[in-house]
Amino acid sequence: MCGICGQYNFGNLAPVQRRDIEAMTKTLIHRGPDDEGYYIAGPLGFGFRRLSIIDLAAGHQPMSDWEESVWVVFNGEIYNFPQLRQELEGYGHVFRTKSDTEVIVHGYKQWGDDVLNRLNGMFGLAIWDARQKRLLLARDAFGIKLVYYRIDGDRLYFGSEMRAVRAATSESAEVDPISLNLFLRHRYTPAPHTIMKDVRKLAPGTKLTVQDGSCQLSRWYVFKPVPFERTKSPDEAAEELLELYKRTIRRQLMSDVPVGLLLSGGIDSGLLLALMNLYGSAWSTYTIGYGSSYADDELTEASETARILGSKHTIVRITRSIFEETLPKIVASLEEPIASSSIVPMYFVCERARQDVKVGLVGQGPDELFGGYRRHLGVRYGAPW
Repeated sequence: MCGICGQYNFGNLAPVQRRDIEAMTKTLIHRGPDDEGYYIAGPLGFGFRRLSIIDLAAGHQPMSDWEESVWVVFNGEIYNFPQLRQELEGYGHVFRTKSDTEVIVHGYKQWGDDVLNRLNGMFGLAIWDARQKRLLLARDAFGIKLVYYRIDGDRLYFGSEMRAVRAATSESAEVDPISLNLFLRHRYTPAPHTIMKDVRKLAPGTKLTVQDGSCQLSRWYVFKPVPFERTKSPDEAAEELLELYKRTIRRQLMSDVPVGLLLSGGIDSGLLLALMNLYGSAWSTYTIGYGSSYADDELTEASETARILGSKHTIVRITRSIFEETLPKIVASLEEPIASSSIVPMYFVCERARQDVKVGLVGQGPDELFGGYRRHLGVRYGAPW
């Protein structure tokens, strides 16, 4: 998890003040304790905080090509960057690092905005095309990474967090009543809204381009259904799903730093650990425990999974008093309200895991994908509407 931010005075082209970019970047230090970088050129300024995962020595950002015609700040991870790098080298591009960020630099030079469609991964990024005087902000297809932005007259501010976006202004933040209504209906604030009036966030699969004094918001990702195929047997479908799982995990284990797993007592993270064992052993796993009086405590099941699959297991226990002491800090750390109690155990287990590993895999998503909640039963058994 890195942190990006920046400012572009796209209207009057007034020079960006370095102190403003530094103030924005300072708010992101918790996202990237390993490195800090800046690029300031007239009306444009980029700031960056890095959590080093790939190419620890040479992955400094903001990053450019040799001619400094394209500059990139990027938060996320590109899983197919080795394949893209090989393809780009075939076109004559010369790389200076082994980082996935540089693939975005050269990919933009080769394919323009279409590079976004070639990236397999999660990302929030900004690309400055110095020759065309064009800024591109983009968010990955499924919205795993966030990009917030704020337009104040002819000035654009952006960042990985709202704190960074608002760091260069002294104006008080105001809650957006429309966004508050959306939160109360959906239990989160859907993009492009945020809980603040003057800040917006890119929706998944969208981009914001700024050129010639104007801003244009558009979609870069459009879902294309798979062409008709013959119906697979249950065994064929299971085999294909398993191969997809294996391929995904192998890609996400690419790292130059230690990787661990947040392990619950359920099937999702247990399956991840079993498949991780195909590419390594004795993985570090972490589980939260509340005590026997808590109905949803999965400590027993998680510990048994860890024993069977041979992980180095760490148990994190929290008591009521610890919970009550820490809850205000957890709430204060949130950018926007989230109606999910899982933020509490996630905070504690991540706090412990970060002592050993820099990357933590987690089994979030399969329940939504495969109908793992009780509310999904209505889709199967309910009458069609």
